[in-house]
Amino acid sequence: MKTKINEIVQNGEWEFAKLLKLSDICNDLAKDMYANLSSEEILELVWESQYDESNTIGMIVMSHTLQNLKSEFIDSFQKYFETATVQFKTPAKDDTPKNLIGNNQPPLPKPKAKKDKKPIKTVKGNDGIDTPEGVKRV
Repeated sequence: MKTKINEIVQNGEWEFAKLLKLSDICNDLAKDMYANLSSEEILELVWESQYDESNTIGMIVMSHTLQNLKSEFIDSFQKYFETATVQFKTPAKDDTPKNLIGNNQPPLPKPKAKKDKKPIKTVKGNDGIDTPEGVKRV
């Protein structure tokens, strides 16, 4: 883009009196050049330009593009939902064999026998609290 602009500036024949109104000349040249730019060149030129403190033009274009695409998808789904028909199918038969857990499995381990717990002998202390025999209170 800059090379095109530099060529126009270098190859143009400029009168000194017109160059005194540089802003007007640049405005006219910008309008002429814009009319000849493709959409791709326009987007390339402004894509990274800052729109506000936190957004570039590219971010805003992406946000609007995604919103428009989402809206188009929603419209398309709604169109097909309006004419959709529902068909109920019977569930498929369960073809898995019933004897999957069979004789090929090792036997389950037998539970361990529970040990009989002996009752704990307690001794009543001077303060009236039972404590296990052999335990000294501090």
